[in-house]
Amino acid sequence: MNLKKKISSLLAICLVTTLFFSTSSYANTYKDVSYKYWAYQDINFLTSHKVINGFKDGYFKPGIVITRKDAAVMMVRALELSELGNQPYEIKDMKTTSPGYKEVSIALSQGWFSTFEGEFKPTEFLTRNEMAKALAIAFDFTGDNTSKFKDILMTDLYYEYIDAILYRGVTTGYSDGTFRPLEKVTRAQFTAFLSRVFHQPIAYEIKVNGEVVDKVPSIEEALALSKQYEQSTIHPASNRYKQFSQTIASADKTGIKAGALIYNGVGEVNTFTPSFFNPYLSYQTINYTNQPMFDTYIILGLRYEGGQFAENALNKANYAEWQSQIDRTFADSGALNNLNEAAKYQNRKADVYIAIPYPKRTEPFMTLDGREIANNLYSRYDIAKWFITSTMDKLEEERYSNLNFKGFYWMNETIKVAEDATLISSLAQTIHSKDKFFIYAPHATSTNFENWQSYGFDAAFLQPNAFRKSVANKDERLHRAFINAQIYGSGITIEIDSYAPFQAEDGVEAFNLYMDYAKRYGLDKNSMIFYQGTDMVVRMSTYDHPVYRLWYQQLTSTFFPETP
Repeated sequence: MNLKKKISSLLAICLVTTLFFSTSSYANTYKDVSYKYWAYQDINFLTSHKVINGFKDGYFKPGIVITRKDAAVMMVRALELSELGNQPYEIKDMKTTSPGYKEVSIALSQGWFSTFEGEFKPTEFLTRNEMAKALAIAFDFTGDNTSKFKDILMTDLYYEYIDAILYRGVTTGYSDGTFRPLEKVTRAQFTAFLSRVFHQPIAYEIKVNGEVVDKVPSIEEALALSKQYEQSTIHPASNRYKQFSQTIASADKTGIKAGALIYNGVGEVNTFTPSFFNPYLSYQTINYTNQPMFDTYIILGLRYEGGQFAENALNKANYAEWQSQIDRTFADSGALNNLNEAAKYQNRKADVYIAIPYPKRTEPFMTLDGREIANNLYSRYDIAKWFITSTMDKLEEERYSNLNFKGFYWMNETIKVAEDATLISSLAQTIHSKDKFFIYAPHATSTNFENWQSYGFDAAFLQPNAFRKSVANKDERLHRAFINAQIYGSGITIEIDSYAPFQAEDGVEAFNLYMDYAKRYGLDKNSMIFYQGTDMVVRMSTYDHPVYRLWYQQLTSTFFPETP
């Protein structure tokens, strides 16, 4: 092997080690369930709570079909039941000394499973329709009779149970629109279904002024009931295996109180001045004192010349486009230099995060010296790592006196593919090795939002996406966002669009609601970032427009009230 090939091989080995270090460090509870297995987290979760066990040889055997008896045993353990219900059953095909007899008796007395002329058939395989019945009855799930599967009629004996577990988010069915009721359930599948139940709140509390006024089992019921109480909030109730915070941003490691998204891409804000940042850093109170405002600034550029740094077909960015974004950020007329000058003038220190563009998933990458590199996980990691290193080298060179560089922001707003999950986990390890934070702001329907901590992010700021005039059910969207922020420990993104003066009235309803919900849920004392188009804070503070003035007053009084 020649020297070049040896070096290439060594680099590849090092990269593989780096890319998978953070995930491969997870302990494998079972010999046949690695961290890469789709149900790894669910299996470990229920194992840790002694709901499910492996086999004596150290294997879990996730792919074998679960028996009706084993499913009953798991559920009785999960609910920690020890007594029979009101309706004891005689089991013709089991003896009192049979393994699992007590658990099966309890399960039958609760009405979870069907019997067949007095027989339980303990060794027969569990089917998906029987699983739906057991889960729906055991956890008192009800549906709304709107589910539609191609292979389940509303007259089906199991329809109400299947409808219930779909309504409660325990199942989604298959991508072809079927439920496949008679399909057998594997040990891994049943574990995942049961785990999903316990990853949900057991109930939802409606509060007014911090006092519980009602409690209901589903989020839909809570949303409907909340309309009866003015200024109500909705909070998740913990179950026996999972604790849910009833405050926002419980898992935030960064300490961000109020961050502003500053767009500096092509066609966004092309030239900055210190005066641009003055109304972000402070405002003048009625007593003519300067009150501090945003403590954190997230510098990001969505657009480059001819495309977008996004997960779409417009992203054809190579190293040259990434370098161009670095150059814009650090230019004399760029965001960092002018933020630093504004902070210096106001005798402030501003915390800064810089966004990592989304590495395209199609087409090769062209390096700065004209080499073509195949597009794969490793080359995508390479360009992002190069960006991180180049950015930090440039920060060291510039030594901005009034900026504290805190870390990086993942600009993409969802994580759709497994490759991205691995990429982000690897970048998180790289960023953490430099003692910096890694954050992102997923949109309201982001895929895999609930896993943000396991990917290595130090904070997430969920977008309600209720700010556009055309959006219906704004109240519901905001409630849902704040509920999910409690369940998953995230902060919230407060949003307003770039309204021109003649459009401002279109944004009044939404902005009023955002400010209202922020105060209801205590976001004014917690962790938020502010999406404001490109320059709405500047417009609010400098334009002589009644709506703008009102918005600026609402923003400052909600999040940056005057201190005595």
